[in-house]
Order: sequence, then C-alpha cells, then structure tokens
Amino acid sequence: MKKLYTTLMMAMMAMLTLSLTSCETDEEIAYTLEGTWTGDMSIEDWDGYSYVSSEITFLKDPYTYSEGSGLWVDYYNGRGYVPTHFNWVVEYGTIYIHFIEDNCDVEIRHYTLSDNHFSGRFYDGNSPDSKEVRFDLFNSSRRYENSYDWDNWGSSHYFTRAASTDSTRTARPRHRIK
Repeated sequence: MKKLYTTLMMAMMAMLTLSLTSCETDEEIAYTLEGTWTGDMSIEDWDGYSYVSSEITFLKDPYTYSEGSGLWVDYYNGRGYVPTHFNWVVEYGTIYIHFIEDNCDVEIRHYTLSDNHFSGRFYDGNSPDSKEVRFDLFNSSRRYENSYDWDNWGSSHYFTRAASTDSTRTARPRHRIK
C-alpha cells in the first residue's frame, strides 16, 4: 500500500509541474512588446481604403510589470495618417488594447512575438460582423545585423547615402549592431 501511495504521489507531482509550467510570463511578453513596431495591417476604413502601413509604439509603465500606454498611427496610401493613443496590458498571455479617442477595445490572442517580429490576428470590434485583422510587424526600434540586406550591396562593401561613384565606397563595419 505504501508503494502505491508513493507512486501515486510521484505521478501527481509530475502532472502538477507540467500544468504549472508556462512558456512566457506576462512580464516577459510586455518587455518584448515594448518599442516601435512597423508593418502591414489588413484593415479597411469606413471608405473601403486599406491602410498601407501602421506604426505602433508600446511604452511600458516603469512602475508596473505588464502594462503601459502607446501611440498607434495608421498610414493611408496618399491620404495622410491617423494617430490614436491607447493603453495596453498583458494578462495571461493575451494583449488587451484600449483606444482612448475611439473608446474601443481590442484583444490580441493569436500571435507570435519575438525580439524583432510581431504577427498574428485580432478582431476589429465585438459585433458578430466584426472583421478579422491580420498584422505583420517588425521592430523598428531594435536593429540587428540581419536587419540589413548586405548581399545586395555587392561583395563586402556598401554605399554611403550620397554615393554616386565607386570612390565613395567604404568597407562593411566589423562590429555587431545591437
């Protein structure tokens, strides 16, 4: 009987460790989310025009673990841009965004997030006819060496911005960009 009790307790402890393990904490998600993200949104406005790109800046509140404020700017193709302020919080892996000027909320549940790429989908509105919005954003506040297309510059050199001849070519920098 003692052997059965010990085996049962070991099995229960193993199951508890599996059920309490999390991939990322809300604080880690918020830390990774902090910064400026630029990319494509599949949203249409009231006139049926699609946004060409969006720029979203998440500012983390230094006094809390997983929330903050930010600015969301949608750029239209030749029609200007629309900035919107928002507050955000991460709870149990879900990113909740409250737009201040529009007084509406968005929940981002299905996403992938790394240091330089944020993509996924959310629903625009809470009604049954709300549209699914897909997004694909890249972190423009953090740059890595692989953020630049070195191969298109030819061999191991790159042109300066004012370059028009080969005499202004300089060697590729050898330090790591962080």
